[in-house]
Amino acid sequence: MKKVLLLAVAACLLFAAPVMAKEGVYIGAFMPTDSISGDAGGGVSSGNGWGLRAGLGFNRYVAIEGHYTATKHDITGGTSADLKGYAGDLRLNFPLTELDRNHVMSLEPYVLLGYGHYELSGRETLKSDGSQWGLGIELYLFKELSIHGGWTTTKTTFKENNVDLNGNVKTVDFGLIYHFI
Repeated sequence: MKKVLLLAVAACLLFAAPVMAKEGVYIGAFMPTDSISGDAGGGVSSGNGWGLRAGLGFNRYVAIEGHYTATKHDITGGTSADLKGYAGDLRLNFPLTELDRNHVMSLEPYVLLGYGHYELSGRETLKSDGSQWGLGIELYLFKELSIHGGWTTTKTTFKENNVDLNGNVKTVDFGLIYHFI
């Protein structure tokens, strides 16, 4: 078991030795605003919260990414609910500008394709899984630090009292990402 763990750590370190800023491991924090539409969102207002993301860039164009969000929502009738979600995505980057010689101000739009899981906890806990996709843009302030803004939508089906509540969880988020280089 220790040998497997050491090999996994060594492999991560090899992948994390980047040639360009998009390659290697990155982590970030962001502020999401979630809304739930369709039958699942009846009486549930948009909610704000916090989120964390981590990813591994294989090259300048392709990365895998995971994120976790937690938002608070008001429900008609004076109660509230917590929406927690996590997702795994394939991220495709489309660099528009190159890093200058000081590695500052690269602009990169991206597309996300993945799968998410959500839990809505109020009077009871409702769960849903679904496919998701999204768009965003990342702006490098330094080669290690970037800001981003993004939008994702996840197709959901929450089950309440054996009734399917179909809808979409839509998220708009803004945050910072630190790239280990």
